[in-house]
Amino acid sequence: MSSEAIAALREVHDLLTTFEEPSSIRRAADELEGAADKVVSCAAELVDVPEPENLQLRLSFAVKAIRAAEKAARAHRRNPLTRPLSHARFALNTGKARGWLQGILEKLDAAPTPPSGA
Repeated sequence: MSSEAIAALREVHDLLTTFEEPSSIRRAADELEGAADKVVSCAAELVDVPEPENLQLRLSFAVKAIRAAEKAARAHRRNPLTRPLSHARFALNTGKARGWLQGILEKLDAAPTPPSGA
C-alpha cells in the first residue's frame, strides 16, 4: 500500500470538503481540475490492498462524481439561466465524491499493512 497514494486521496478529499459554502462553485472549476486524474493515478498504485476490485470500483465512482462536479461548475459559469440546477448538481456530485473517498480512506486506514519483504 502506497502512503503517497493515500496522502493524495486525503488531499483530494480535503479539497472537496472546502466546497461546502454556496459561493464555492465559482472557484471550483479551476480548483477541481486535475483532481480526478490524481484519483486515477492513486488507483493504479493501490492494487495490493485487500479486496482490490471493491476499492477500484469505489475509486471509479469517485472519479465519475468529480468529473460530473467539474462539468456542473463549468455550466454554472457558462449559463446564468441554469445556475440553480448547476449548483444543485455540483453539491450532489461533490458530496458523492467526498463520501466515496471517505469510505475508501476508512477502509485503507483499517487495513493491515503488509509486511515488508526484508
